Amino acid sequence: MSSTTAGHESLFNDDGETAGRPLRMKGHQFLAEVVRRSGAKAVFFVPTFLYPTLVEWADVPIKRVLCHSEKAAGYMADGYAQASGIPTIVIAQGGPGASNLYAGLVDAWQSHTPVLAVTPVLPSSRYHGNAYQEAYVDFRTVTKYDAEVRTIERMAEFLGKAYREMTTGAPRPVHLYLDGALEAEESEFDFRYLDQRYFSYPAFRPRADDDLVERAIQELRHAERPVMVCGRGTVVSGAWAEVTALAEQLDIPVTTTLGGKGSIDDRHPLALGVTGSYRRPSTDQVILDADLVLHVGTHFGGATTNMRQMPKPGVRAIHIDINPAQPGANYPNVLPLVGDARTVLGQMLDAVRSGGRGRHGVWVKTAQKRLTEWRESQRDNMYGDAIPIRPERLAVELVKACPEDTLYVTGTGYAGTWAGVFMDLPAGKSCLHCEGSLGWAFPAAIGAKAAVPDRPVLAFESDGGFFYHLTELETAVRNGINLVTVVLNNQAMALQTHLLQACWPGYRDLDKLSKFGKTNFANIAREMGTWGIRVTDPRDIGEAVRNAIDADRPAVVDVVIDQAAVAPMAFMAGQGSRATALPVPKNKKRYE
Repeated sequence: MSSTTAGHESLFNDDGETAGRPLRMKGHQFLAEVVRRSGAKAVFFVPTFLYPTLVEWADVPIKRVLCHSEKAAGYMADGYAQASGIPTIVIAQGGPGASNLYAGLVDAWQSHTPVLAVTPVLPSSRYHGNAYQEAYVDFRTVTKYDAEVRTIERMAEFLGKAYREMTTGAPRPVHLYLDGALEAEESEFDFRYLDQRYFSYPAFRPRADDDLVERAIQELRHAERPVMVCGRGTVVSGAWAEVTALAEQLDIPVTTTLGGKGSIDDRHPLALGVTGSYRRPSTDQVILDADLVLHVGTHFGGATTNMRQMPKPGVRAIHIDINPAQPGANYPNVLPLVGDARTVLGQMLDAVRSGGRGRHGVWVKTAQKRLTEWRESQRDNMYGDAIPIRPERLAVELVKACPEDTLYVTGTGYAGTWAGVFMDLPAGKSCLHCEGSLGWAFPAAIGAKAAVPDRPVLAFESDGGFFYHLTELETAVRNGINLVTVVLNNQAMALQTHLLQACWPGYRDLDKLSKFGKTNFANIAREMGTWGIRVTDPRDIGEAVRNAIDADRPAVVDVVIDQAAVAPMAFMAGQGSRATALPVPKNKKRYE
């Protein structure tokens, strides 16, 4: 034990005697004890701030992951919290460092992930005195709670409030400005502010109104074409068993958002796959034909509803959400069931079992037929040996090659759509999906692997996304975080390339706007100390991935894919506003 903890050995015992009484210690000892009690096994940081606390964590012990950018550190904390169910801390210095960290919290805000960000606040003696790096970042737009900790006496109170805000209701990031001088000060800390229940999420599982639950069941029974849409909140709540049981009892098909993948086994007869802007076309058609939609843990947001085109305006909806403000906020004609997804679905199961099974067999067969026809239309791309490799074949081969308990961490846009649409995964926390920050998947997967070191973790990212935080390969190597990263290498920002080609067909010099030079990521990875291989033939994917998992160090699989492969996005099929052909700029002409 370090000299800083000498005389405080009892703080790190689990005898329970210290849980409910004040303890006298220094600020850095208190911060170290808070993280130990939370159950988090890693923190992520970019110096220079909270060094005494970082030293203290060596004896707890907590893995201290020094990152190459604050933004990546935020993504790692995000991935850690999602994979473990336990919030962790990300630390950055003020000014420019804090502004970088702000960007790293946007995805956690959108995905409802609890992350505690800590940055320094200038002491009053230096405030507005042209201090070095004096710049204030307003974290309030990407956090649920934001406060300044300026006195040692109130540190426990503010930490307790931060954990309560993170893990109750709809979870989200929080931020504390902390006076670093408090680390050296000594005080009595009242640990009653830090109740154990707030160290994991969801901290509470509220029930919905029983009368509304009964109404929902009756409407689902009487509907001719009901369908369930499960979002990220379903997975956060751990409600996949309840989703499956309710769907079987009512005999209704189930779709998911990209973030809700894992709400039901993709191979279940009632599972139709992802819906929304990034979707299987057959699934979206089921939503359009439905006369009642049960949304579980979703926001009825733009991607889920394909820019508010589905379900059709006026169609009845039932909306389960832990946030009372959400049901009906983005879509009218909603029956609100406010509560935790797993709890409310359990209430529905209790209510529905007394009335026998649902009778929607004809509707289910129609939905299954559409899914079968779609699969058949994709067979050549999913199982063919085309070179360059088709992304569909890559997604299928990855699932075949990886163990059943693999945790997939997928990027946004192009990469995320291929994964969501063509990877058939089991129910459970099998996939973490980016909400929209290009470059998120790789560092988030580092965080996820730190959280679940005994599970295989595979990042599925495009070359455009991987370029963002390529330097964090060194972070993974240095910390022995042995994830596998599969890079879809088509030497382009493929989504942008395809949008440009759709909007300005024949216009010259488009390559300069969205395409890269040739890069071999396997070579770069090997130079940085990881295991690396490049794959150009689809028949080699399985062996390459299995070897990467067995490499016992971070691994990169660079897969050369077909640049012409257009992701199955609704707006690329002309169903959204962005695929509309744009006029040619004045004084220019088309080059046919």
